[in-house]
Formats: sequence, structure tokens, C-alpha cells
Amino acid sequence: MKKLKEKIKSITLKQWHIALIIFGILFILLGAFHSNLWFDEAYSVGMARQTFADIWTIGGHDVHPVLYYWILHIVYLMTGGSIMAYRLVSVIPIAIIIILGYTHIRKDFGEKQGFIFSFLAVFLPVMATYAIEVRMYSWAMLTVTILAIYAYRLAKEDNTKNWIIFGISSIASIFLHYYGLMAAGLINVVLLIHLIRNKRKKGLIYIISFGIVQALAYLPWMMYLATQMSHVSNGYWIGFTFPKTLMELISFQLSGYIRTTDYRELLVPTILALELYGYMIYKTYKLHKEKQDLKPYKWAVGMYFAVIVAALIITIAMMQSILYYRYLSILTGLYIFAISFILSKEKSKTAVVTIMSVIAILGIYFNVWMVIDNYNGSNNGPIRYIEENIKPEEAVVYTDCGVGSVAANHCLESQVYFYNGDNWGVQEAYKAFEPNYETVITDDFIEELPDRFWVIDNAWGNAANDLFGDETKYTILSSEKFYTTYHDYNWQITLVERVK
Repeated sequence: MKKLKEKIKSITLKQWHIALIIFGILFILLGAFHSNLWFDEAYSVGMARQTFADIWTIGGHDVHPVLYYWILHIVYLMTGGSIMAYRLVSVIPIAIIIILGYTHIRKDFGEKQGFIFSFLAVFLPVMATYAIEVRMYSWAMLTVTILAIYAYRLAKEDNTKNWIIFGISSIASIFLHYYGLMAAGLINVVLLIHLIRNKRKKGLIYIISFGIVQALAYLPWMMYLATQMSHVSNGYWIGFTFPKTLMELISFQLSGYIRTTDYRELLVPTILALELYGYMIYKTYKLHKEKQDLKPYKWAVGMYFAVIVAALIITIAMMQSILYYRYLSILTGLYIFAISFILSKEKSKTAVVTIMSVIAILGIYFNVWMVIDNYNGSNNGPIRYIEENIKPEEAVVYTDCGVGSVAANHCLESQVYFYNGDNWGVQEAYKAFEPNYETVITDDFIEELPDRFWVIDNAWGNAANDLFGDETKYTILSSEKFYTTYHDYNWQITLVERVK
């Protein structure tokens, strides 16, 4: 026992750091090996099947830029559309962020902060959650993190390689997400101001050159951006509900995978988040009194809140909220850096261990629940039923975007109709599910349906009866309901036949 303790004590922080990276990548991979989908992921999968040109055109009517969909299309061409492959592509950037703690933060700020940075990148609940989503968030998180790191390095000295990495990560950020656009814009402006104030001619040439390149690269997308903004003003995005939205914004990085649709599971993460922020404010004050160099910390915190303020300003100007908790994931690298910076300065080992332990417990708790729900056998029920029963010659009709969009990705040989009776203005965006797919806003399509067809709705929906309840024209042959733990989706799959 004594020898074991001596061996443990002899392990260096560098060695612990490498072990943490290996463990961390395995930890975030735990929930990735399944093929379940929810609406946003189903949209990504549909977009991946389109051509590069069609992704650009269709994406112009979505509410996100298109770089991620192009990445997925490459994976589609390589794998034939493997959903698990798509998930593993989302894991890659989170794994790189974990490694950045060793390769970059440790080098720039010391071993202790580098280790804490990687630790938080592993256990902060938001990381494992978005590491396996078939969405652009993990990639945007990585590019913004790299952009901030290299902006800080370039603020200290010019380096051609660093400028190239800065430029590439900036362009990638603006084409991955609009929060990435805001972050990249603000970081570029702040760095530009710094270079002007310090009369760095070489740096000014670089940043102005990259600014021109970015502007020219983004110019073709500006027309689509204007279209998307009009979608937002028409209520395309999610609004603000009190107190749930406020709690989500406060606790997002600590809450990770939430299983309920109300705010019950947000209570503990919100309280812990407020305590953490209180600690951060207190330590900031103490370190300032001690005249410690807080510039890197202020840089990270300033950029984080600047993006939030920018989103608030746009929200007020448009009278429609774009301040959405999920979009804060793009800024998580800055969030992690700020916490790791403060904890690395903390003299009390008890305080450091306590905070890191609480975060680890939260991360493990939410990841375990996510893994349990991801691999629950109930998730296979509706998909297996669809694959076993729906024939290519039988059409599919749906009115619920959640279950319907997932079904559309499993009915690629059947004609699928999304009946959008409320006319949300999504016809162009939903071309992502083509070619065997059509969004309709009137019931004229009913005349085109074959003699037997299927209606897919949520378990509480009434689409089959509302559209086909006339017993003189239609007969409901069967109706099956399913509950899936993955995103709490409820299904109702109904087979309808025309009366002859």
C-alpha cells in the first residue's frame, strides 16, 4: 500500500494530464454509438444527402450557415449516410478542445491551468451533450476557441503561422453559426483596436488583409442572411419564456442533458451556477487587489458577454429573441478558459478540489442519464415498425415536425408529405428532405395519395382523424403508439385506406 502511494505521488501533472485526455475522449464517446434522431439532427441528415450547391441554396432558407452541412456531405459521400459516423464527426472537435488544454493552454499559461482547462472540457456537462449531436455546435465551439487562443497570441507578437490559423478559424466560425459570426467579428475588432493602439504595422496589414478576405468570402451569403433574418422576425426562432429561459441562460454549461421540458431539472444547476459566478466575481476582485495580471481572463469574459449583449441588441431591434441557451455552446471555450484561469490562481486546494468535484459529479450524472436514454430499447420501436410495415408504394403524411422529420429519413423510397397547414414559411428550407418529399400548405395533395397511405403524428395528435376522419371516404386500418426516451418523442403511426 505504501509503495502504491509512493508511485501515485511520483506521477507528474503532465502524466496525469495525458491520462485525463485519454479518459476524457472515451467519456464523451459513451453516448455516440446509436442511430436515433430528433428534429434538428434529422434536418442535418437530410441536408447531408444534398449536393454542395443545393446545400448552399437550401441552407440560405434555414437559420444557420452551411459549412457544417458541407462537412456532413463529405461524410455522406464517404460512408453512405451513417448516422453514427455523423456523430463521431461531432466528437472530433470536442476531443481537440480537450487536447488544447495540453498543447496550448499549458504552454501559454502553465501546467495547472492547462490541466484544469482539459478537466472542464471533459466534465462540463455541456461538452458530452454536444459532442455527439448531429449539429454544428461542437465545430463552432472549436473554431471560436482556436480563434480566441490565437488572437491572444497575436496580441503579444506577430507570427505568420499564427495569423494563418487565426484567419482560417475566423472564416470557419462565421460559416458555422451566427454566434460564431458575432464572436469572430468582435474578436477581430478588439484585436484590430489593440494593434492600432500599439502601432503594430505588420499585424495591421495581416488583420486588414484577413478582414477583406472574410468580407469577400461572406459577401455571396449576405443575401441569404437577409432572408434568414426575415424568417426570424416572423417567429422562426424560439422566444423568451420566464423563468425557464433565464434559468437556461444562467445554467446552460452546467446543466447539459435535460430530460424534462419544464425547469425542474434546471433548479440545481442554476443554484450551482450562481454560486460559481459569485465565487468568480469574488476571486476577480481579490486578484485585482493583488495586482495580478488579469488581461487574458478579462479577454475571455469580455468576449463571452459581448456576444450575449450583441444578441440582446439584435433581439430588441428585431422584437424577436435570438438569445437562445443552446447557441451559448459556441462560447464554451471562453467559459472554460475563464474558470480554469481563476482556479489556477486559487491558493486553497480545498476550493479547487470542491469546485472541480462538483462539476465532475454533474458531468457524470448528466452523461449517465443521456447514455441510458440514448440506448433505451424503446427508441427502436417506431423505426422498426416503419421499416417493417411501410412499403415504397405507400405514401407518408405528417403534421408533427418532430417525429415526422425523423420518419422522413427512414422512408426514402416512399413519397412523403409534410402538411404545413399553418404555413410557417419553411417550404424552401425543408427541401433538405427531398427528393421524395414535399411541403404542402393546402389539402389538395390528398387527391394525389395512393389508396393506402400512412399518417405519422405525435401520440396526442389527431392528424389522421382531422384529415381522414370521413368514414365514407377513408378507413383507418390500424394505429400504433410508441414512446421513445430519446428526446421524449411520442409517436402515433396510422394506416389509412380509401373506401372504394
